[in-house]
Amino acid sequence: MKRAFTLIELLVYMAIFSLVLISVTSFFLNTVSSNIKESSYQEVQQNGRFVMTKIIQEVKKAIRINSPAPGLSSGSLSLAMSEPNLNPTIIDLSGGKLRITQGSLAALDLTTDQVVVSNLQFTSLSYTGTPGTVRIEMTISNLNPANKIEYQASLDLKSSVSLLKGQ
Repeated sequence: MKRAFTLIELLVYMAIFSLVLISVTSFFLNTVSSNIKESSYQEVQQNGRFVMTKIIQEVKKAIRINSPAPGLSSGSLSLAMSEPNLNPTIIDLSGGKLRITQGSLAALDLTTDQVVVSNLQFTSLSYTGTPGTVRIEMTISNLNPANKIEYQASLDLKSSVSLLKGQ
């Protein structure tokens, strides 16, 4: 005698299968979302680390801070360099990208297309008779035109650096 499934057994099996399928799908979507979020944050961190290192290197190589003037703040930094072909070295923001212009050379973007820099501010903390000190502040965010939560990543960066004396 062949035994067939009853309607109730079939509904119970389908319900259990549906729950397992929903759980597996949910786990998969959470994993993908976490990977996207991590990738976005890594992009922001790598760009932040690179630009801060580059700005600090340029300030340390400079012989003078042209602007901002002592005690003032600006959205751009102008440095006098010992090499005439690098004079002036200007670090500023254009279209959400941090860039550097050295002498008559074309501006070079320091950040990738995946991030946006905002709130860039350089403050001269210099005193008379000192080599010069500048505070650097900026916010770097992952580019997120669709405003999806998994692509949201932002980093506030602050640092101070002094010119090396005797340059």
